[in-house]
Amino acid sequence: MQEKADKKEKLKEPVKVVDIILFTIANLETKAWAYLGLVSHPETGEKLVDKKQAKLAIDSLDALYQLVKEEIPANERKNIELMLTNLRLNYVKTG
Repeated sequence: MQEKADKKEKLKEPVKVVDIILFTIANLETKAWAYLGLVSHPETGEKLVDKKQAKLAIDSLDALYQLVKEEIPANERKNIELMLTNLRLNYVKTG
């Protein structure tokens, strides 16, 4: 049994940076919604509005998207653009 625990499962190829960025975009989306007060924060289960943090999350998400948009399929680009539009609209709506 110890031999199995010592052996680490190896990937066939390294994780691509674009995949790490897409993962980060998904995390930033979650944080943006939470800081807009529209969903509970995953860490606390509480709703909290912090517009400064929400804006930082949205702007960071957009900056990362600009870096990878040529590397991802059209349907994924469309999904992220829709995500950004929804976040920005809700940012404005939350005053």
